[in-house]
Amino acid sequence: MATRCPSVLNLLRIFWVFLTFWCEIGIFYHSAWKCNWPDSEFSKLEAPTTQDELPYHILLVADPQILDERSYPGRPAFATYLSRLVTDLNLRKSWRMAIRKEPDAVVFLGDMMDGGRSDIPDDEYEQYHARFRNIFPQDSDIPQLFIPGNHDTGLGRTAQSSTTARYRYLSHFGDFNTAVSIANHTLVLLDAPNLVEEDYKRSGAGVSYKEWKPIPGGSLQFVHDFATETDALAEKEGKRDPVVLLTHIPLYRPDGSSCGPLREKGTIRPGVGIGYQNTLGKSTTQLILETIQPSVVFSGDDHDYCEYRHKYSSKGEGPVRIVREVSIKSISMAMGIRRPGFQLLSLAPAELTERRVVPSTFADTPCFMPDQIGIYLKIYIPLLIVSLLILFISNTLGVRRNAALFSAGAREERRSSRFSSRRLHIRLQLNTEDINDSDVLLPSVTSPSKTRERPSTLRYIYTRTFGWIRSCFSRPSGKRTIVGDFLRDIRDVAMFPIGLFVAITWFVIR
Repeated sequence: MATRCPSVLNLLRIFWVFLTFWCEIGIFYHSAWKCNWPDSEFSKLEAPTTQDELPYHILLVADPQILDERSYPGRPAFATYLSRLVTDLNLRKSWRMAIRKEPDAVVFLGDMMDGGRSDIPDDEYEQYHARFRNIFPQDSDIPQLFIPGNHDTGLGRTAQSSTTARYRYLSHFGDFNTAVSIANHTLVLLDAPNLVEEDYKRSGAGVSYKEWKPIPGGSLQFVHDFATETDALAEKEGKRDPVVLLTHIPLYRPDGSSCGPLREKGTIRPGVGIGYQNTLGKSTTQLILETIQPSVVFSGDDHDYCEYRHKYSSKGEGPVRIVREVSIKSISMAMGIRRPGFQLLSLAPAELTERRVVPSTFADTPCFMPDQIGIYLKIYIPLLIVSLLILFISNTLGVRRNAALFSAGAREERRSSRFSSRRLHIRLQLNTEDINDSDVLLPSVTSPSKTRERPSTLRYIYTRTFGWIRSCFSRPSGKRTIVGDFLRDIRDVAMFPIGLFVAITWFVIR
């Protein structure tokens, strides 16, 4: 007799199918749905009347830092490979949600690949880069811009750094420093690692920036050239477009400065180590702010969200200005944060700002993706344990129920046997009365004794306890065991959510 409970299995199947769908794809759509372009800052008075007045949308992505086999040196190879699979799948989901926002352009704020600066063969780098492009496919209608991070080109010479890291970046991602005019704004994409290295050389020479001659082709030379061209254009046209500064390494701020309520933990502290620097130097920061005069700054590298307001004056003179810097969350779940994210930046075009007064020519908002690690640890694992307990208890109760039914059937069979024995005995007695020969004697059938020997307490406990344990693993011929039914139930429940997970994975990576 079967011990399984179909209703329990069906309920668990339905529950896990809905749970898997929600946790693997539904919650991502929900998170993206709650996050929208901040165009409301430009449409408080009236809606745009022409296509040219629509805000220009830029998607900002920081620190994808896709993993490779060198990302976790102390971790076993299989664990590293599994981490890559899980992280890549999560990156694909987040990217799919981000690109659904239909941006007009995408800017990556550095650290595209965790081992981009590593000294690896060219063919391995090509495969690594191809994997990045496969995770973040480029739409021909949506331009992608990149700035280098310390994991892309390196920062300082280390034993693991490749001497061709900068050449590889240049050939695969584009220029190190560039300025792009978009929607009445100028985007300045700055090579921060190179700027830090030049700052090391200047500081080692013991001279100030006023006395230092910029290295030709370096980031500092680019900053001075940009300022010269911008000043000349402003004198000619009588206006200066707002500047959006994009840098991988955040600008300097005092130690312990608050990052605002959206940060998960801690703050950005100035510091330096092998192959990294947490912020630009104090004097470098002031030089950048005074020379470029940005209206807003976006940075990466820190992986967590942070807002800070810097104070500066134009070329060290005039009134004090305040510029807001936003350090964008990493889009990767493997960067020490629970909720990855990206930033939506809206720019008001000239056609919109000329027709009416707007509070600001730009607006931005963060978008946070689900806590993938929390889904594993706080949802999947606890509910898996509860489901296993339900299946085990269901099978255990089924065995007891069947045992009770079997005992009742056995008692009924014995009762029927006794009744048949009595009927046979009566029939035999009647037949002997008809026989005159008194010498013929038939054996009488006696009924079973009604008295039984009462077992001892220890024998009773032993029989009930160890007998039940033996029944879990050994059942009469033709009947299944508790363990066997338990494992079959796990298989029958798990096959549906696992199949759905495979289908969702195929949908995401196709």
